Amino acid sequence: MSTSLPVTPQRPRVTPTVAAPRRNVASQLLKKNGLIRASGEDVSMRDTTAPKSQHRSLRSRANAQSKAMEAVKNKTAVNAMNKASTSTARAETPPESRLPVRSRIPKKVTPNENSIVQTWKSVLQKRYNAQAQYLNLDNLVNDPELKKSGIALAKGRESKEMQVIMKIASQFEPPVVTISLSNNGLDGSNCFSALNRYLPNIVNVSLTGNRVRSYKDMEIFGGPKWILKKLRELILLDNPLREIAVANGKEDDYRNEILRKFPSVEILDNVPAPHIRLGVAPAAPPTPLVPAAAKVFSVPMGPNVVSEDIQLFVFTFLERFLAAFDTSRQSLHTVYTPLSTFSFSYDSTIPPQSRLRGFLYKMPNQKKLDWKAWHSAGSRNLMKTHNSLQDARDKLYTGAADILVGLSLLPPTKHLVSEGEKFVVDACQMDMGAGPQLFINIHGEFVEEPGVIDGIRSFDRVLILAPSPEGSLAKQSGWDAYVLSDQLNVRQYSSNDSWTVGPMLTQAQEAEALIAGSKANAGPSTQQTNVIPGVSTTVAPIPGSLQAQPQSGAAEAVHPMLNDLADSQRIAMLQLQQMTGLNFQYAAMCLEANGWDLALAKVNYDELISSTPPMIPPEAYIQP
Repeated sequence: MSTSLPVTPQRPRVTPTVAAPRRNVASQLLKKNGLIRASGEDVSMRDTTAPKSQHRSLRSRANAQSKAMEAVKNKTAVNAMNKASTSTARAETPPESRLPVRSRIPKKVTPNENSIVQTWKSVLQKRYNAQAQYLNLDNLVNDPELKKSGIALAKGRESKEMQVIMKIASQFEPPVVTISLSNNGLDGSNCFSALNRYLPNIVNVSLTGNRVRSYKDMEIFGGPKWILKKLRELILLDNPLREIAVANGKEDDYRNEILRKFPSVEILDNVPAPHIRLGVAPAAPPTPLVPAAAKVFSVPMGPNVVSEDIQLFVFTFLERFLAAFDTSRQSLHTVYTPLSTFSFSYDSTIPPQSRLRGFLYKMPNQKKLDWKAWHSAGSRNLMKTHNSLQDARDKLYTGAADILVGLSLLPPTKHLVSEGEKFVVDACQMDMGAGPQLFINIHGEFVEEPGVIDGIRSFDRVLILAPSPEGSLAKQSGWDAYVLSDQLNVRQYSSNDSWTVGPMLTQAQEAEALIAGSKANAGPSTQQTNVIPGVSTTVAPIPGSLQAQPQSGAAEAVHPMLNDLADSQRIAMLQLQQMTGLNFQYAAMCLEANGWDLALAKVNYDELISSTPPMIPPEAYIQP
């Protein structure tokens, strides 16, 4: 049985009617924006569930933009009308009936600029000890006057308070000599910048307990290389820069870098800083640490060290050997054996004494000399060889024939054996397993390429001799000994004063003689000894022919840099230069920094040399 459902009657669809538009401002705005048609009907509404169009025509986009611009213009016009009406209404309202307008943002009350400066002046004045010229600015954060005034010390890099403080401090009389800024947590660059600008002549500075983090904090951008040039004492304890360096085991590097940036500092972190203090004169004349230097050494220079039983043999052999070396080197083939060795080297370095006396440019023929011939002949200077093992083998001549080849490569020479004062000989006998041998060491000079260059060289030569067997080629040629080893070293000319027999003058005495223009031992010597046979090795007068021989460098002019110095300063300069090898510029700097006290200057130099790393640059020494 089927049951039919009741049918619900359909309600008639009622179409809403649109009321007539009210002619007011709102309707006008709706019409202008296209929301109401001109006929008064609503604009057809779009189904929101329908998918949005991905593309719009150029016309529709242009219409939308123009409508938006019109809306903005109309809104601006409405706001202007409302504002004008509000202003008109406010103008018509009496002032007494208006309500007070209060800002919602609270205004921070701060002291004005003048009061801040006056407060800082008061604080600094109370902390300045004029008698000691000491400004104590420790722990400013807890200063009661600053707390009362509500002033806090800014600690950042861009803080201006430090500039204000230093400017005020620069106006104190007498001027500030010592300043302490300990325990303020200040930025390092801000501190050094303000100090260098307003207190450039400050002597003592303590920055303990601040924030000096980098060596760049001590540099002024675009400013001088060195700042605070009169700074004597600097304390950087409890700063990150020092504490990190100490923790990493680099305290020496830290100290060296600080002293490089502040060359005048004498005390760093309460520890004396040994170095040449450039441009800082001592406050008072220093007291010599050592007694005045003696004029002569306690032991005089003696004659040649040759025992009496062999001296005649030694001198006879040397006279013949050197003469053959000068005139006929090929004749020396009989004095060498197949096992004999020969080598030579040259040293082009100019000795300090020779440079000081100007031998190179005062002696007439020294400039003509060069080392090309000695270099091309095969110098066996093991300090300058590139392939030391191979060069050592190639440049060691072995056997008579090979030795003669080496001798033939050397420039011509002339040993003035008749002028015995120009040579010194030491000889001793050694008992070896193969028999007795004689060790001979001779120092002297010779003329290179006589008649052509006539320049003078100094030389050192070491010979080891052994007795010639009967029937040997050496014995048959009249040589009572043959040469087992022959080593020759040729060097720049230096005077023979070093082995002058008699009292050994100190460097100060030698400098006095040099400045006076004559030697201390000028005139006929009664303490001279010839090393060549025919002249006794005991103390004896020099033959008349030798008295006329001029002593090289006996009347040399002083260096131009010494002309403006007093005699005592010249002596100190020359003496320090000879002791240390410093050039004139650095020797003068060292002496000036130590009040021209030679003993203090030498102690200062020794401290620098013993430091790690050494604090004297290579350019401070005399260059060859």
